[in-house]
Amino acid sequence: MFLERIAIFTIQLRAKLQDFFNYLLRETDSQLGQIFFTCCILVFTALLLYVWITPFSLWFQICYTIIYLFTSLVFISGIYFIVKRKRIRTKSNSFEVYTLDHDSLSFHHFNLKVIPITEEKTQTIFKAFSGNYFTSGNYRSFQFLVQLKPVVPEKRLQWVDLSPKRPKQANRQTLLEFLSHLFIGFKNLDNRQIIIFVEQYFQLKNPKGNLQHLSTKNISDWRTNEAAYLRGISEIFKNL
Repeated sequence: MFLERIAIFTIQLRAKLQDFFNYLLRETDSQLGQIFFTCCILVFTALLLYVWITPFSLWFQICYTIIYLFTSLVFISGIYFIVKRKRIRTKSNSFEVYTLDHDSLSFHHFNLKVIPITEEKTQTIFKAFSGNYFTSGNYRSFQFLVQLKPVVPEKRLQWVDLSPKRPKQANRQTLLEFLSHLFIGFKNLDNRQIIIFVEQYFQLKNPKGNLQHLSTKNISDWRTNEAAYLRGISEIFKNL
């Protein structure tokens, strides 16, 4: 029983750490990842100086120095990865860093199913949300979304709806609400699956045209959000 509890705790801790680091790496538009790793380097450097100017035993000083070198390598690697990935996004105008085989990518294993709609209603939904919520003129990409077929990054829909509280930010809440009404089972996906799904079909852009990204916190906030602007999405679907 004791070993079982340790195993469960280890798995839960690993999942939390993975979500935390994914969050840091995804929030690069706000510089959060770079700031976090830089602060860690400064703190560990200050501790290193303190250890060597304070009369600790030599073995303790050597051990901490080894730990410092290892952790500094991790932090510097994190900063390098974030900066490099951000440059790739800027040059390629795409969120993806690594090449994916989009022809073989499928989301049917996510247990998603589009709501019962005809081709005519698909066009109606597209027209209802085009312009105010996502950029119009790319109906083929919307068809691929409804059919759960992969879309190349250059053809993704651009979600341009802005947050009422933060007008310089794309409104991730309305995007998630839109998808939850379009797909049966969307709310049952875990946060990681939702992020993967959104990244495949949508780009988030602010008024300046800068790419923004979905985080696990955005999804957690959406699950408990009862704002009026989300009810507006529901009303559009009801009136179709």
